[in-house]
Amino acid sequence: MGRGSVRPTSLFFAMKNIVVAAFALLLAYYGPQQDQPNRFDAAWMLGALALMAAVGGQLAQAARLPALVGWVGAGLLLGVSGLQIVRPDVFSPYNILLLMTGLWIGFQVGLHVVWPAQLDWRGPVLLAVATVLILLLVTISVALLVELPWGVALLIGALASLWGPFTAVPEFDRRGALLLSMLGGCFALVLLSGVLVFLESEAVVEAGASGWVGRIWLSLLAGAGLGLGLRFTGLLAAPASTLIAGLLGTLLLTGVVLGEWGLIALPCGLVAGLLQGRQRLSTRRVRLLLHRSVPAAFMLFFALMGVALDLRALWPPSDGLYEVALVLVAAPLFLRGLAPMVYYPLPAPNPGPSGGIGWLLLPRGALLFELFYGPHGLKQYVGIDGLLGQAVSVDILFSVVFFSILASLLGTKVSGREREPTAEEAAPT
Repeated sequence: MGRGSVRPTSLFFAMKNIVVAAFALLLAYYGPQQDQPNRFDAAWMLGALALMAAVGGQLAQAARLPALVGWVGAGLLLGVSGLQIVRPDVFSPYNILLLMTGLWIGFQVGLHVVWPAQLDWRGPVLLAVATVLILLLVTISVALLVELPWGVALLIGALASLWGPFTAVPEFDRRGALLLSMLGGCFALVLLSGVLVFLESEAVVEAGASGWVGRIWLSLLAGAGLGLGLRFTGLLAAPASTLIAGLLGTLLLTGVVLGEWGLIALPCGLVAGLLQGRQRLSTRRVRLLLHRSVPAAFMLFFALMGVALDLRALWPPSDGLYEVALVLVAAPLFLRGLAPMVYYPLPAPNPGPSGGIGWLLLPRGALLFELFYGPHGLKQYVGIDGLLGQAVSVDILFSVVFFSILASLLGTKVSGREREPTAEEAAPT
């Protein structure tokens, strides 16, 4: 079949998705939530959000963009920034859905982490250095360019140092970038914890921020408990139908517990997946069984993210917002995207040609969103008004959308399908 027959087909599917999106918008806008509230509103909002996110992901892929762009865009369109059809304050299942999908994403990421038999010490050291450098570079640049108080600039730098193992759908071919992002995220959480404890002692943030830091590490312990519970009950060795139903029920129950205790879902799910991932044979089976459900969890999580982000709060921009945004983009772009080309090869599985793994390390923002805007986020201790709140919103949007597009264009070319690793790939490195 020639090239001329492919383009009309692609155009047909794109037009079909646009028509479906238009009908979905009409149904959502004139849905029952516009009248008197009733018990079906939550289901209507969830259906509208899921449908728009699915169509938005397909439209983004048709435009050669990551599906994540369409998912976030659907949330922005229907959420508080757009038509306000789905809002966290009226969508009652919002918090539990965010926690459950966060657990699901973290668990899937943990399952896909492949530890080499002997981890080269240069990798963790370089990641730790890059994390500290981003914190220092952002802090100093913001303090000097915008003349912010050093405490506020330090907090912006600490949040900017977070990494992003949760942004891209995990794939075996990206295991090197996944491992490095996870290790970098651990260093960044340590830095953020220390910064918050210090800032509370200096009365820069509200009292209780150090207690909130404890919740982060308690979330990791809860993930360890979840992982051990899954292993001891033998759920992941059960038949496929029992495994999927049991795992969904377990994640739902765990999400309720996390909501009650004020814990963080993504780190919790990550530790649970890492514990299961140590059992190679069963992990491969579980990963392949659950692979079809992975995009659904990512789709809903990032659509819920878009729902909560209020772009209207970015206008009028605070003094210095443009300078801060430039720093938040330039610092990781230089230290994570370009720098690996200098010290290539970065010790990791599948580093990619010419240091291309650096571009795969750029997308992030999912953890920053949950830590800051989650059900028990950091915003209650630092506030969201003024330059700080605007800077965090800009950082999330750029690190999720812009860096994901950049990674898809410049990063390693990988298949979008799950496959069984070859014997050579499965062997420890």
